[in-house]
Amino acid sequence: MTTMRKYIAILASLLALIFSANAQTIMNGSLAIDRIEINCSGEHIIIDMKINLSKLQLKSSQAVLITPVLVNNDRRLELSSIGIYGRDSYINYKRSIGEIMLGGPDEIKFRKSEKPDVLNYQKVLPYQSWMNGAMMIIEKKVHGCCDRIDDRAEALVGGYEEFIYQPEFIYAIPVGKASAKVHSLEGTAMIDFPVGKTTIIPDYRSNRAEIDKIVGTIKSVADDKDAIISNITITGYASPDGPYGINDRLARERTTALKNYVSDLLGTTGQFISTSHVAEDWEGFRAKIADSHMTNRDAILAIIDSQDEPDRRERKIRQAYPKEFATFKETIFPALRRTDYKVEYEIRTYTDVEEIKALVRTAPQKLSLQEFYLAASEMQLGGDEFDYIFETAVKMFPDDEIANINAANASMSKANLKDAASYLAKAGNSAEADYARGVLAALNKEFAAAIVHLQKASDAGLVKAAEVAAEIEKVGQNVFKLP
Repeated sequence: MTTMRKYIAILASLLALIFSANAQTIMNGSLAIDRIEINCSGEHIIIDMKINLSKLQLKSSQAVLITPVLVNNDRRLELSSIGIYGRDSYINYKRSIGEIMLGGPDEIKFRKSEKPDVLNYQKVLPYQSWMNGAMMIIEKKVHGCCDRIDDRAEALVGGYEEFIYQPEFIYAIPVGKASAKVHSLEGTAMIDFPVGKTTIIPDYRSNRAEIDKIVGTIKSVADDKDAIISNITITGYASPDGPYGINDRLARERTTALKNYVSDLLGTTGQFISTSHVAEDWEGFRAKIADSHMTNRDAILAIIDSQDEPDRRERKIRQAYPKEFATFKETIFPALRRTDYKVEYEIRTYTDVEEIKALVRTAPQKLSLQEFYLAASEMQLGGDEFDYIFETAVKMFPDDEIANINAANASMSKANLKDAASYLAKAGNSAEADYARGVLAALNKEFAAAIVHLQKASDAGLVKAAEVAAEIEKVGQNVFKLP
């Protein structure tokens, strides 16, 4: 174990040195390694050496056993030994041991007089994961008379380590000035009026709850210190049954009455409210019929789509399809008598990173893509909070190319390659997008595809892409180290 630690220490200091020349002299000049290659091919590791034996000296009574050994921490594998025997030694061992000799059944053995000057040594082994990073050691033992060990030596001649791709992520930066953060809240209220009346009666049917919906929506924006209201609209609708002129007046006056009532409840905020009205909601009526499976649907739709005046269309439907029209009055028309409301507002710009980081957790809808990136730029690259920034940004901007590139990088950093692929499908064709696709392909071990994507990114001006492509070309090759 002490010897092994010595070689590990030697390797740690020398592994970084890579020489183009392979020849190296060892064992005080008694041996030389003219060439050594260690390659992985499929499920096998191939060791190929030229061992120069021309300077090896031994007496007639001696035998030399040369054994290549793969070592990695506590793992050790002795390969086939090379045995070279002096004349007397050969005769003695053959008599006492037989054909197997000192190195066992796989020994490559020679008499001293027959040894080659250079031995082509090759060994094919089943590849095991521990061999990645292993050292190649040559051991030499000189056996003398009566099985005495006259000399023993070891030498480190190289090592084997596969290239492992380590991804580097490039996050895209939003360019240009952030657009105004314009938002809106909208809803529908069902305000009821007695027949022919236009006065708001808060306690009539469910009016109280419906009015509270409108006021609550508007106040939620008005009370937000970061929001600036630009417009509030209330649109009143009447249904197509009844004379058009009456419906037009009722829709207009009821909408105005609702605006005035809500404005009184809101105080100064009410000044932003504007109104419009739709006398008869034929568009909504048509949508309901089109979605139905009634027998006369197409014929009724044809009347709705005609160029006739509204009252004439209503009369044709009522007369041709009285049963259906009676059903409409019970099921469709009441839902068309409604009030749509919408609050439009703008959110202020944020510059304080800590404030932005808090909003990412509590109100991400208030942030622009530039603000998400500003927060991320102050964080540790690849940390959980850093990744959360971009995962949240893409939820807020699901179709934005930059948001999708950065979300893909965050997913890949956590080995979530499926989500990364989904994001990259919407990431556009920028150099950063192609680079990210190259990284994803490499992580999926699709190295040829990775190089194609990276080349596109390089052609678009992303210098790092060419460097990574060159690294990926090494994948599957060994990095052979010589001390």
